[in-house]
Amino acid sequence: MRKTAITGGVLGLIISLLAQLFAVVDDSYTFGNFGLLGIISGIVAIVGASLIKRRPVLASILLIITTVTGIYGLSVFYIIPGILTLITGIYLLFKRSNRQKTA
Repeated sequence: MRKTAITGGVLGLIISLLAQLFAVVDDSYTFGNFGLLGIISGIVAIVGASLIKRRPVLASILLIITTVTGIYGLSVFYIIPGILTLITGIYLLFKRSNRQKTA
């Protein structure tokens, strides 16, 4: 799951940079203004992926938040990275809750 979250974060970072680049070239700053929000979401997703082993609850919350902010910032362009980070975040939440029920 860690590799999936890192892949989502890196893809989100690259897609956000490309969206911001094309917004500057096209002179329509619609996605360029929120491209920074997508970049921050990609960086936070990578940080959340690095926290999976040490603090899984915090990592899952960070991954879900980055999905929401990335999709808010870039809408359709952030769908694939958003799905990757959302799957990992939800999996970590359910995995954590199953451990507590069995213990």
